[in-house]
Amino acid sequence: MIELRGVTKSYRRQGLLPAGKQVRALDGLTLEIETGAAVGIVGLNGAGKSTLLGILLGYLRPSSGTVLVGGLPPRSYAQRHGVAYVPERVAIPRRWTVRSALRAYAMLGDIGDDTWEQADACLDRLGLTPLADRSVAALSKGNLQRLAIAQALLGDRRLMVLDEPTDGLDPVWIAELRPIIADWLTAHPGRTLVLASHNLSEVERLATRVLLLHNGRLAGEVTPSGRNSLEELFLERVAQLEEPRA
Repeated sequence: MIELRGVTKSYRRQGLLPAGKQVRALDGLTLEIETGAAVGIVGLNGAGKSTLLGILLGYLRPSSGTVLVGGLPPRSYAQRHGVAYVPERVAIPRRWTVRSALRAYAMLGDIGDDTWEQADACLDRLGLTPLADRSVAALSKGNLQRLAIAQALLGDRRLMVLDEPTDGLDPVWIAELRPIIADWLTAHPGRTLVLASHNLSEVERLATRVLLLHNGRLAGEVTPSGRNSLEELFLERVAQLEEPRA
């Protein structure tokens, strides 16, 4: 289970605000994500989605509040169990080839004795085998995104965190990604997916529970119930939140 209790994260932006002023990216956020769930995080730009993911991964520390992932602080959980992660901005050394990059991540992840076999299988699953000897620098944005997803599939992780995973993918590969993520989630009991994206139709397809962040706070659930699409629920709720108050 993932638990956040009263989590606040503030930043000081040099040159943009008066001295001592801070921007609050998360504001007293409290939520729980059950083990085995597939949860989507949606919200407007600046709602706090990427900050939340950074805290769950242990890359960012909250200014206040408590965060536990599997009963551990996020950084301790990641060190012990590893986390499958696709960032919004993919950063893979450009001088590597596609195959060498994935094999390097496989070895760094200590995924077992069949390291190279797993890496090659993930290349194949993401349709990258024909590009295996191409340099990362020569990849299109979509192919680079597929390489990042292949890297996330390595090993036996219990938590997958995706930040805009369909960014740069063409419609064919957006559709191909759905069963890949679904298969990962159901391959072993206890796997948990946390997905943040502006692509509401894909969030609706992949997530069984959808949380709306607004101005760093949890503004409720917008999980589709069958009568309304996620887009309709999202727009309606955001309009309510954005209405000026008398």
